Amino acid sequence: MILVCDIGNTFIKSAIFKNKTLTNYNVKKDFSSIRKSIKEKEISTVVISSVVPLKLKLLLKELSSFRSTKSFVIHKNLQFNLSIKYTTPNTLGVDRICSAEGTFYLIKSSGDANIFKKGDYLLSIDCGTATTINVIKFPNSFLGGLIAPGLDMMFSSLYTQTAQLPKLTVESYKSLIGNSTKAAIASGVINSTVGMIHQTIGLLTKQPKCVFITGGNAKYIIPHLKFDVRFEKALVLYGIKAIFDRNIKLFNVY
Repeated sequence: MILVCDIGNTFIKSAIFKNKTLTNYNVKKDFSSIRKSIKEKEISTVVISSVVPLKLKLLLKELSSFRSTKSFVIHKNLQFNLSIKYTTPNTLGVDRICSAEGTFYLIKSSGDANIFKKGDYLLSIDCGTATTINVIKFPNSFLGGLIAPGLDMMFSSLYTQTAQLPKLTVESYKSLIGNSTKAAIASGVINSTVGMIHQTIGLLTKQPKCVFITGGNAKYIIPHLKFDVRFEKALVLYGIKAIFDRNIKLFNVY
């Protein structure tokens, strides 16, 4: 079995793949679920995507004590199922690549694969520490996307960068027109993100064929979107596994 890990800025997500089936999904702020999985399951390989170099270094050091388990780190010089059209590929975060790869894998392996046709776009949206939108154009071109502050980052910035605005959380949102300062802040944060997503899709296509969304704050955004989206909590993990499968022979992992 393969253990896949996504080390993000705030949380560490992990899951076990037995062939193509994902199980044992976990979200932690430490490596406890990873340790537990390796000790209790027959894990042959740990595949890691990380945007936090220090945490990656610490995890690799810890994994080195498990002699029967091999480690494989996702990096930008691997082979991908997507054709990367980014003009500065060295600055492209592996989390965004994995999110897009997860979207591409899930749509291609589903019964809806035929909805993705010439001229169409697939989108992956990650509502985490940052909010990112990644755009894939048929047949498999990763074009790039948008990066914006996440909901919590916007709330925090308004509090720390002003003298009198209060500190709020995402649960504060009530309606579009805020009839108090707190309500106005909450509306500004939520609707700036919703508006960014609507604007992106509106400029690309009249009717989005497939939009995947993930991340801890996705549940606060989905109710306000005017089109159907597919929520997948393990979107990045599916992408990590898809990239790993593409590179097994190249790197002689087994």
